Amino acid sequence: MSMFFAWMLSLLSFFCLMQPVHASASGIPFTWAVASDPENALTIETLPGRHFSPGHGMPALGYRQGTTWLRLDIPAPAGPPDYAWLELRSAVLDDAALFQRQRGGEWTIQQAGDRLPFTLRPLDYRHPVFRISREDGQPVTVYLRLRGTSTLSFPLVLHTPSGFVSRLAREQLMFGVFYAIHLVLLATSSWFWWRTRNRAYALFSACVFTNLVCTMCAEGHAYQYLFSGYPILVEALYVLSWFGLTPLGLIFACQYLGLYDGRWSALARSASVFAVLVAVASAPWLIFSNVPWLRPLYFFWALAVNIALLAVSLGLMAAGNRLARTLAFMMTVLLAGSSMRLARNLGLIEPGLLADNAHYLGMMSFYLVMNSAITWRYTDLRAEKEAAQAEALRVALEAETRLEREVAERTQTLKSAMEQVESALLLERRAQQQQQQFLATVSHELRTPLSVIDSAAQNLVLGTDMTSTADAQTRRRYQKILNASQRLTLLLQDALSEPRFDLQRSRFEPSACSPRALLEDAARSARIVSDDHLVRVDGAQLPDTCWCDPALTTLALRTLADNAVKYSPPGCEVILTGRMEGKILVLEVIDNGPGIPPDELPHVFDYGFRGKNADGHAGTGQGLALARQMLLWQGGTLDMETRLQGGCQATLRLPVLQHQASSTATVST
Repeated sequence: MSMFFAWMLSLLSFFCLMQPVHASASGIPFTWAVASDPENALTIETLPGRHFSPGHGMPALGYRQGTTWLRLDIPAPAGPPDYAWLELRSAVLDDAALFQRQRGGEWTIQQAGDRLPFTLRPLDYRHPVFRISREDGQPVTVYLRLRGTSTLSFPLVLHTPSGFVSRLAREQLMFGVFYAIHLVLLATSSWFWWRTRNRAYALFSACVFTNLVCTMCAEGHAYQYLFSGYPILVEALYVLSWFGLTPLGLIFACQYLGLYDGRWSALARSASVFAVLVAVASAPWLIFSNVPWLRPLYFFWALAVNIALLAVSLGLMAAGNRLARTLAFMMTVLLAGSSMRLARNLGLIEPGLLADNAHYLGMMSFYLVMNSAITWRYTDLRAEKEAAQAEALRVALEAETRLEREVAERTQTLKSAMEQVESALLLERRAQQQQQQFLATVSHELRTPLSVIDSAAQNLVLGTDMTSTADAQTRRRYQKILNASQRLTLLLQDALSEPRFDLQRSRFEPSACSPRALLEDAARSARIVSDDHLVRVDGAQLPDTCWCDPALTTLALRTLADNAVKYSPPGCEVILTGRMEGKILVLEVIDNGPGIPPDELPHVFDYGFRGKNADGHAGTGQGLALARQMLLWQGGTLDMETRLQGGCQATLRLPVLQHQASSTATVST
């Protein structure tokens, strides 16, 4: 709905309300005067002697306690004698009675009011209407008695019979259009809420419906056409709808401005709850007790709420909130109409064309324009959502394209890397093949002369005479030659063998084995190269089996046992022992030789390091480093230390691994 269409409907609603009042300009002229009776002590018999204050224009009496009397002086008819209809244009008057003296001096009484059934009224009409007789053609004086808590500021119109009928036809047409606008707004906002589930539309529908009920009750149409036999029900509907408009309008404005979702959400929710509590607490007092001062007080409360909403809207508008501009403008229009209506009800201004209808004009303008504003807001939000979706789709497509490009680049990079790895592996395999060929050649070339030397040394040892002193000395020399050849053979097997190099490329492959068998194997290896050393195994505290890599552990123990006999003097004792410490298998190689100097202990595991006592002993300085690496591969440790009582101690610690199947030792005794 465009702004132009909204304002056209707003002007149409203005004329809906203005036309009936404007028709009073063609009514019968009269003068009036007022007298107050706050104690309700005056009667119609004592009233003629009472002083009345003359009034001007339309009565602007405001809210009054007790009884208010109006005296109306009507001039003689200009034409033939007839009657007239006096209309009090207020459908919420509690009690109105008209007194007219007859020719015989008696008083006739006609009663009306919002709590009086239509069957007891002079005319079935929403406003109090009284028939004034002018049949004698003389001036007429009548008295009006007014009581109630509603305002006594309203127009008094004296109609001719034909003028009253023609005005009724125009009024029905205009109010029909007025209510039709409400129904259109209610239907469109409800449909938008059903389609979008936007709470602003739901709250706006509630406000329009509540205002429709309030207007029908305030103008008397609900009593005249819907609940003519239930005046108390109509009064209750009027009070509930009137009091409910303020909290509903506050909640709608907060929802429209987005205050429930921002940093002011707590304050907005508290204000909304407080407004609802005020309405709920006040309505029963006015419905059942009809407290006189409650109507003007609630008018001031509603005005204060609207002023607060206007201030909030202006603040948000200054902060750049586009939605607040429309609400601030329409709140200004609504406040102007409400303020004029309040001033009229209080008797500060005279009832008239604008004062009587400014509130409805402001309310209709507010609803029409805010209906458009909500639609614009939804359209903007939908456009923003579509733009965000389009942007997200664009970003997703760009990301997909970029990802495809990166995947292609990474694939090419990976392909190149794989080609490089394959080339490196090919080179490594060639190097290994060359290494194996070299080792085979060296091993063959060295083993042949060593075998000859070993065989010759054995024959020489066996050929010497054991009883001769000279032969015994010669035999010891032959034995040294034999031991040296065997030692060279072990060195060849240890340093130049393929298994030694495979250890640096091997995988950790644990299996069940006997720790005592591992120690016995290392002891046998040490005895071959020993020089009258006492090599023994103490396995009393060892378990029957353990779970480790037997190949790695065997090589490490052989290295440690060989070092023990190699670097300790002849005749020294070498003990291989072990035990369990919790879930750790501890194996030790202990000798009583000279030990390792303290300054050399930190370097014994360095590759290529050889101590001072290594002079004259064959070796490469890699044995301990490789042995330690073999233990690390199994999650264990290797430590070297010099004993206080002399000698060296090598300690191997291996964690006890979990296994499911048992097996025999891989190294047997």
